[in-house]
Amino acid sequence: MVTEQDRRSGESAAWFLYSEFSETMGQLYRSGESATPKVGERITGGMKWEEAEVIAFRELTSTCAVRRYQVIIRIIRPKS
Repeated sequence: MVTEQDRRSGESAAWFLYSEFSETMGQLYRSGESATPKVGERITGGMKWEEAEVIAFRELTSTCAVRRYQVIIRIIRPKS
């Protein structure tokens, strides 16, 4: 969820999500303080999962003003 503070702070990022088994899991757009992934962070609401945990990430080459990350997640609760 993007907060008003996130909107005011100009940083934005695209997260390209992969499972720990290299399966593509979609992407997220984040801004503000939540733009940079953190190992151990819990995320919710994916197309294939309800809840997941960030286990690793690396920054990719930025495009325009958007930072990009490859984010490896562990599914904690799959979609029913």
